[in-house]
Amino acid sequence: MNALEKVAWTELVVSVLAIVVVLALYPWLGGAAMGGFGLLGLLGVTPIFMRKRGSQVASDERDQQIERQASWRGFGTAWMLMVCSLAAIMMWHSHHQRDISPGLLSMVIWIQFAFCYAIKGASSLIQYRGNHRAA
Repeated sequence: MNALEKVAWTELVVSVLAIVVVLALYPWLGGAAMGGFGLLGLLGVTPIFMRKRGSQVASDERDQQIERQASWRGFGTAWMLMVCSLAAIMMWHSHHQRDISPGLLSMVIWIQFAFCYAIKGASSLIQYRGNHRAA
């Protein structure tokens, strides 16, 4: 497993864990459960995987292509899901003639952020596992 695979696993596990923690705590804590998104701060440890005894780990063209494609898929999917979810929220609340709560919008944005990194990590892992010549 190379350094970028470790980064992908970290992105996937941390993102899914943050979403699960928030959804599990929401029935008891309500809006305060969004503090579970603080787990996304663990994504900051990923540069540690990119170091090798004081020097940077070299990445080849395949690694760069996988990273580029995974980022495009993750950000593109999260962007489209956010636009669709905000449109659905707006239609729902305007139909029932209610105001949209800022807490709901904040939750949607945090879920999209976590979802983006989960898709990015999963896409990277699928690409690494699909390539039998991977190091």
